[in-house]
Amino acid sequence: MERADKFKLVLIGAGVLGIAAYSGGEAEEEALTYPSVEACVKAGVTDEATCEAEYAKAQSMHNQVAPRYTNSNDCYSEFGYERCYQHRASSGGSVWLPFMMGYMLAPRYGSGVFTQPLYRPSHDPNRFYTSGSGRVGAVSANGRTRVAKSQTRQPRARTRTVARGGFGARAYSSAS
Repeated sequence: MERADKFKLVLIGAGVLGIAAYSGGEAEEEALTYPSVEACVKAGVTDEATCEAEYAKAQSMHNQVAPRYTNSNDCYSEFGYERCYQHRASSGGSVWLPFMMGYMLAPRYGSGVFTQPLYRPSHDPNRFYTSGSGRVGAVSANGRTRVAKSQTRQPRARTRTVARGGFGARAYSSAS
């Protein structure tokens, strides 16, 4: 192999590594995202019973994994006016949660489908985010999108509230 050819290979390899480092190097996988059961059914990717069952799973997870805020103003500043509601916490107090704005279905090989609730913060209202503030890729008409593999893991239950710092800030903690 000539010296020029080796140099080209090194440049190509460096470019690939640079792109991987820039993108976080994390593998992506396909997922389905929908704002409602109706949108899921209309897309025709899966049947109505599955759309309804997976929506119900996401809705049941929502109260445990949604970002929590100590007051309405903090929640409104992240998600928009009247896009939050007061929720009675199991500890007896109350917290403010954003409304669930959609849900994601990701295939789990050998174990069916993983589902989780999605949110739309006011700073990026045309995209979905997971409860851990992971941005979900652009969504096609049939709901298909690409997401980082880490976004298809079970979110942890939230045990603390965000006093300030916003959605995705490190001002919260969660159960291990």
